[in-house]
Amino acid sequence: MKRLHKLFGWVGGLARRWTDPPFKTLIVNEQLPKVLKPRVLYVVKEDGFEEQAAILCPCGCKRVLQMNLLTDERPCWRVTYNRNGTASLHPSVWRKKDCASHFWFRDGRIVWVRD
Repeated sequence: MKRLHKLFGWVGGLARRWTDPPFKTLIVNEQLPKVLKPRVLYVVKEDGFEEQAAILCPCGCKRVLQMNLLTDERPCWRVTYNRNGTASLHPSVWRKKDCASHFWFRDGRIVWVRD
């Protein structure tokens, strides 16, 4: 039964990759826009340095999730840009209060962590 459940989960994930478009990556200067659009990863640059990344929470709660990209501050994430025009964040994003979303942002897509 576990194998069947895993198989359906894998097939469902594959189907979502074909139907859900990846997040767009938008590099903005100095500050985030007042209103963020869904399915967009914003990367804020100031003085040539990437300072933060932000997205609307993918669970649908509409909270803005901001991830620090400055290596001298903690916690810190790293953004990588892929050849296909998408971006990835490392490590995972885990909102420990409110909606408690926990996910990886890989190749412009949300990969949910199952606890």
